[in-house]
Amino acid sequence: MNGYTGILGASLLTNDVEIGIVEPGDLWFEDSIIKYAGPAGGFTPPRDGQVNRIDGRDKVVMPGLINAHMHSYAGLLKGTVDTIPLDVFMINAIVGAGERRPRDVYISALVGCLEMLKTGSTACLDHFSHRPRHDPDALESALRAYADSGVRVALAPMFSDLPFIDTIPMPPDGIPADLRAELTGPAADPAPYFEMMADALNAWRGHPHVSLILGVDSPQRCSHGLLEAAGQFCADHGIGNHTHLLEARTQAAMAADRHGDGFVAYLDELGLVNERSSLAHFIWCTDRDIERAAERGVNVIHNPTSNMVIGSGIQPLLRLKSAGIPVAFGSDGLNAGNMSMFEKVRAAAHLHRVTEPDCDRWLTSGELLRMATVKGASAIGAAGRLGSPKPGQLADIVVLDGRTMALSPRGALDVQLCLYETGASVEQVFVNGEHVLRDGEPTRFSAADILAEASEIAERLAHDNREHVERAKAYHPYIKKMVVDVMRHGSGPCRLAQLG
Repeated sequence: MNGYTGILGASLLTNDVEIGIVEPGDLWFEDSIIKYAGPAGGFTPPRDGQVNRIDGRDKVVMPGLINAHMHSYAGLLKGTVDTIPLDVFMINAIVGAGERRPRDVYISALVGCLEMLKTGSTACLDHFSHRPRHDPDALESALRAYADSGVRVALAPMFSDLPFIDTIPMPPDGIPADLRAELTGPAADPAPYFEMMADALNAWRGHPHVSLILGVDSPQRCSHGLLEAAGQFCADHGIGNHTHLLEARTQAAMAADRHGDGFVAYLDELGLVNERSSLAHFIWCTDRDIERAAERGVNVIHNPTSNMVIGSGIQPLLRLKSAGIPVAFGSDGLNAGNMSMFEKVRAAAHLHRVTEPDCDRWLTSGELLRMATVKGASAIGAAGRLGSPKPGQLADIVVLDGRTMALSPRGALDVQLCLYETGASVEQVFVNGEHVLRDGEPTRFSAADILAEASEIAERLAHDNREHVERAKAYHPYIKKMVVDVMRHGSGPCRLAQLG
């Protein structure tokens, strides 16, 4: 038990529309629970308990940011994605995945935890992938990495069962028969996945900051039977689910074959669209998709920078917000850019302002920061327990140096956090009241040791997988042509920026 901790005399971001910024402000928490957040001197801890006072002068205190869509497997794949669209990215991942040991999985997850902590994220939703197929040892290694690092996680093991060629709108004559044959095969058996999930849910139940939800990959990659079983599993175990949805136009092109009203209606009928569900990307959505998503209270995760890196398109953020859909932010994997949620917030601010001419509809910096905290909490199943420094909420707190170039000289603090901050100002991070980043360094593991080991593993995997990666290039011209054809001639909404 840590007793009472107070961060005193800081600039306090309350996430309250009416209160705004409190300066000077104090934040007090007892063990893992916030007891007070308000004007300085407004709270006195009991005299008979242990008290830790932290000087907050020239500091900024805010709730921890929440990365609501990331992939921990990508921690070992920095710098491996440049000018390839999503479907080429996928064939590289499938053909060139290689075999990872449990220790590789553990280190890859810790690389992501390190970057999140150092840039002010205290929690994430990890859409966890392990190829060629999930196994309990790999899952345990990922879960253990979060338990050891102190980062809060809702981990969603990602699973699909259809062969790749059945998941893309490739015309029959669009790829040579020999290459097509290599991408076909029987559907994978989902039974081991659900058995693994049931065992892990039982083993990790009650952990203070590690939880599991279902993580079916994306509906066009899954058989009807798998999605039906997924909906039933969620209902039986009382858990949420997370999936990629309508990330690329090629995915939208597959929707009509599944359901006349689109993928959202299809997943809804199978019990996979509700307030405990979250849909990552949601770019190529129709008006009907948006209406159904709003009716069901589903969470949507905006990944603005990765969407641009792989050319997927621009999410219609203002349409979603106008419909009343809760939208949070994600980074996607480290192979598609960094994990600073400050940068994702800023990218979202920039993008929607060049797609909407009416500036009165633009989202304020305060709204965008609440999406990265309050709405992020909803997306990971922690609504009302995280996201605002309010009494009774969990003490997931970030302290920034207010004297950095991004935050000084001081204007409007929320604007500077949204439009200037990169995460470089982060000094201290608390998760569940525990000091997990002190003076810019993690307290539970050595950053230098983890990065050194990660570099060795990444080099080994690149060497071992070189032949497979080269083999994947044989598919590239045919998949790229398919993508361009669908982008240019596909029906439905347009989500690409076009200059006249």
